[in-house]
Amino acid sequence: MREDEIRQKKIDYYEEEFKLAVAGNYRKYRFPYKTLGEKSSEADSLTCDEERIFSAYNLYKAIREANASFGAYETKIVDDVISCPLTTMEQYTTGDEFVYLQAWLYFEKKARDFIPYMYLLPDGSTYIIRFMRAAEYRWNYKDKEVFAIIQAAFYPTDSIPS
Repeated sequence: MREDEIRQKKIDYYEEEFKLAVAGNYRKYRFPYKTLGEKSSEADSLTCDEERIFSAYNLYKAIREANASFGAYETKIVDDVISCPLTTMEQYTTGDEFVYLQAWLYFEKKARDFIPYMYLLPDGSTYIIRFMRAAEYRWNYKDKEVFAIIQAAFYPTDSIPS
């Protein structure tokens, strides 16, 4: 076997391992009690996190709708900053897990008009949740790849954001 074939096999192996890891991680978000057990505190925690991101999304949407319904551009809610316990959890702020909540919200709750993201305030010590129109949101390469893997594994007939 040639050296480049060996390298390609290693690359293929690691890509497959990454896909399996992503699917396994998302499975916990999609089916927390089935995956982690009926009495799992981790499943309770993930379910609570899902409720929190969905509540943040609904609050943001309500703020946007309230602003639009008044029709006066001079009088509106300006700093629509969303704070919730997710903004203090390392797995979502500096870890790689927020993308799983984004995917859960997108695929399971069909929340496709706005994408939530963690934003570090200029003081460098506080995170908040912000939302951006889905059409304007720019996914980083890794998160875009994670979304594609989740879509292929769990929602093959669904579309993914570009």
